Amino acid sequence: MLRHVKFANLPVRDQDRALEFWRDRLGLTVAADEPYGEGFRWIELSVGEAETRIVFTRRPDDLPSDEPDLILISDDVDDSFAALGAKGVVFTQGPQDAPWRPGERYALFRDSEGNLVMLGNG
Repeated sequence: MLRHVKFANLPVRDQDRALEFWRDRLGLTVAADEPYGEGFRWIELSVGEAETRIVFTRRPDDLPSDEPDLILISDDVDDSFAALGAKGVVFTQGPQDAPWRPGERYALFRDSEGNLVMLGNG
């Protein structure tokens, strides 16, 4: 029987820049940072108490996605929006009610690598 997702891949061009963004601005914890092939490292990030970790993978191009590459859940989107904004995270869309489910709110930002990330409470 399936239990959980172990990794969610996040494509990056510059691992050091991405690590600074996700660790220092979003507050994720580095669970692993080891050599992995030539010129690349195996970097795993923990998100709170979640079992699923984020792993940086090689981004093949610089084209940002129009759809979210990652969805992060927060207890309070508005509070997280304010706290992350104070740490320099630039949102492309501020908090608003989700049209797909009453009671849910969401906001959008791009990380250092151009990935679109949704912050939600659902």
